[in-house]
Amino acid sequence: MLIKTEGFVLKNKKYAETDSMLTLFTRMVGKVNVIAKGARRPKSNLLAGIQPFCYSDFVLYKGRSLYTVSQCEAKKIFYEIREDLDCLSYGAYLLELVEAVTNEGQTNNRLFNLLGKTLSIITNKDIELQTIVRAFELKLLFYSGFKPHLTSCVNCNAQQFKQIRFSVEEGGIICPQCFQVDPFATKISETAVRLANYLLNKDIIEIQKLKVNETLNKELKIILKKYIMVHINKYQFKSLEMLDKL
Repeated sequence: MLIKTEGFVLKNKKYAETDSMLTLFTRMVGKVNVIAKGARRPKSNLLAGIQPFCYSDFVLYKGRSLYTVSQCEAKKIFYEIREDLDCLSYGAYLLELVEAVTNEGQTNNRLFNLLGKTLSIITNKDIELQTIVRAFELKLLFYSGFKPHLTSCVNCNAQQFKQIRFSVEEGGIICPQCFQVDPFATKISETAVRLANYLLNKDIIEIQKLKVNETLNKELKIILKKYIMVHINKYQFKSLEMLDKL
């Protein structure tokens, strides 16, 4: 069976002597592992469209256990991402996040569109990478069913309170009356909560114009890092190790 679909290359690793094993996030069949036969040969016509970040049109043949790439035509290579260490590190993190939250064979069009928009945005020198990554993290959590509760106390639903903490375990903000529910909940400012809600609700194209205080960005980064690790159940991101050194 042949399947035509557009897709992003999340991962490319060596498979046999001249083949590549790809992890793709596709429009039609979601995340799939596919073999690109002969792709490691210098003159392979698949080579241009199967590198990480590439957005390509694929024709896939479904065998008994694996897909094979029959045809591949690169639509956007995102070469600029590889030219800048910050872009490369953050871009790799986006791909790792998508791979972590997607299930094989399950489509997610909102996340597919978000990834395409975000990869295009991070090549822009004038944007704040940290803010775009925070927005991507929040939207990815939303589109994959792990959206944090940020509009009222996740335990009692109270909406008016001055002190706020964020409970990773409970999945959202909690009010002073409910602090005992999670003694390890992290303090979070009202401004950070407002920012998180803004990033969740605005299109990422609009967010690229936003300028955010570095301290505020760092506050949200720490909280989301903990939340992602617990709720996605993935505790190691290779790209995060690079990001922490930047």
